[in-house]
Amino acid sequence: MPFNEHIREYREQLDITQIEAADRLGIDHSALSKYELGNLEIPIQLLPKLRSVYAIPRDKFLDMLEDTRQKSSNPGLEARENKSRYITALQNELRSDLYDLKEFRYFIVHLNSLDVKEAKRLLLKINDK
Repeated sequence: MPFNEHIREYREQLDITQIEAADRLGIDHSALSKYELGNLEIPIQLLPKLRSVYAIPRDKFLDMLEDTRQKSSNPGLEARENKSRYITALQNELRSDLYDLKEFRYFIVHLNSLDVKEAKRLLLKINDK
């Protein structure tokens, strides 16, 4: 299977859209579509970002590049582990940005004492940033 198909399959396994993936990769979603379809060559500079954003383990990524697929004894478990790694990487990426926001820190510290109206106001303010 060509590398572009491995990447598409992996993204689908993570259950993320092309738009979400392209946004995290810093590229246009139409470019990602072309990469996944094999209509456009994936730039070599994008490979480390793909591996990082999708949280693909080094050995698996090398297998994808070399098209030497390892048979999984439990594909369902592997898919859940892949998605878990992706979510953890996404949380870590967003966490540092959120902690820099004064409103977010206030929201977390005072979460139990905020009324619903105040909580919504703070969340909207955080969302605007």
